[in-house]
Amino acid sequence: MLGLLSGFLVKHMIADYYLQYSWMIKDKGTYNAIGGIAHSGLHAIFTFIILYLFGLGFWLPLLLAGLDYLLHYHIDYIKSNIWRKNNYGPNDQMYWIVHGTDQFLHMMTYVFIIWIVLSVLGHN
Repeated sequence: MLGLLSGFLVKHMIADYYLQYSWMIKDKGTYNAIGGIAHSGLHAIFTFIILYLFGLGFWLPLLLAGLDYLLHYHIDYIKSNIWRKNNYGPNDQMYWIVHGTDQFLHMMTYVFIIWIVLSVLGHN
């Protein structure tokens, strides 16, 4: 499962940093805005691909990609609104605390997905 975790970490770096554009970022605090949907959707697509390539069939990767989408979307939505409500910016300590918590929750999402995979495969 180290390969699976590594895949999730690489996909997170790509989707959260390399392929996240300003139009996505500005929308993440507005519920159902296209930017947040597109950003979380990109995460879900990558999650599906990773799980599918690991030989987990079609339906389990699809369900877990949906879970990743829902969790990622709402984690980002909450983070963005905390930043907005409190007017936090990169020069504020709380900006980084909220950002770090956001990233931690995304990582724990991957741990949760891997736990589900191991449970389904009977390795727990």
